[in-house]
Amino acid sequence: MESKRNRLTEIYADYYSIIFSAVLTKVGNRDDTQDICQEVFIRLYKKLDEVENVRRWLFNALKLVVLEYFREKRKNTNLDINDVFNDVSLTFVNGFRDARIIIGEAIENMENFKDDIERALFDHIAVSNFTYGHTAKILGLTRRQVEYRYGLIVDRILKYLEKRGIKNIEDLL
Repeated sequence: MESKRNRLTEIYADYYSIIFSAVLTKVGNRDDTQDICQEVFIRLYKKLDEVENVRRWLFNALKLVVLEYFREKRKNTNLDINDVFNDVSLTFVNGFRDARIIIGEAIENMENFKDDIERALFDHIAVSNFTYGHTAKILGLTRRQVEYRYGLIVDRILKYLEKRGIKNIEDLL
């Protein structure tokens, strides 16, 4: 029982902000969003021992609970889940917004960078699209050092994403 609570606490810490953001973009009301998130995590707790892919399960539960919310709000039992989740504009915003949040968290996590030089190196190459050579000149490193350190940073970010349940690019979409 205690390990189940600990696992839920860890999952909650890892996924709450992502789930909250996804729900808020659909619902548009902070209080209702908090209620929906609470319901999603309560359902997860009840099924936790059966869940293999937590991220996938959470997003499926999120869809179901949001659908229930809209049905209750509109008192419309004929509301189709596709009406709520397959609207092109909502799908675009939510899919890419969720991915941006996850990637942003990985990039902002200072554990992925050993020092300010690595942060600057990453910003120059990944964000500003500088070449390895140009970045090396700016930071006073050799091109080879920049390539090596950039590779280490990317590996750390990929490991961070993997801890969040993202093993390939399709998990972000």
